[in-house]
Amino acid sequence: MRKLGLSVAGIVMAGMAAFMAPAHANLVTNGGFETGDFSGWTQSGDTDFNGVQCSGPSSSVYAGRCAANIGSLDVSGIAQTINFGSAGLKWDLSFALKADESDASTSFTAMFGGQTLLSLTDLSAGDYTVYRFSGVTTEDNMALAFNFVAGFTFLGLDDVSVTATAVPEPVTTGLMGAGLASLLFLRRRKTV
Repeated sequence: MRKLGLSVAGIVMAGMAAFMAPAHANLVTNGGFETGDFSGWTQSGDTDFNGVQCSGPSSSVYAGRCAANIGSLDVSGIAQTINFGSAGLKWDLSFALKADESDASTSFTAMFGGQTLLSLTDLSAGDYTVYRFSGVTTEDNMALAFNFVAGFTFLGLDDVSVTATAVPEPVTTGLMGAGLASLLFLRRRKTV
């Protein structure tokens, strides 16, 4: 009976290891702006005051040594297409954002796959805030875009990351649940 319990445990553990697909690397090109410029990003609108500041660890950089330093009087933005390779994957998006000074004329919008995930106005000065979002890919390629107006201040954007993992099929999840339930039943039966 003990061997049977260990066999079931081994099968369940192997199934769980296969089931838990590792997350892919960051799919965003130059998400930390570590190249010192907007390589990998397409800029739009008023780009005269947009740049990348590389100053090492300081309040102007969230991670690494560089961050986007964006400030435009009119709506401008940066965007890139994220290639997932297939639809139906679980995606996770995160980025860090801060305003250097409080300004009622500031606005910031984050969009992914045509959907607005975040829309802020009248940003207050402060430290970086990390925003996180998740969903399931609807296409092989999805557009990531940040649009902003920062009339009398600068916004810091850093550490932009998108990762993807496989979504388990319901049948696989059910089989794993049944295996775990069997293991618990055998364990309980042994102790009784």
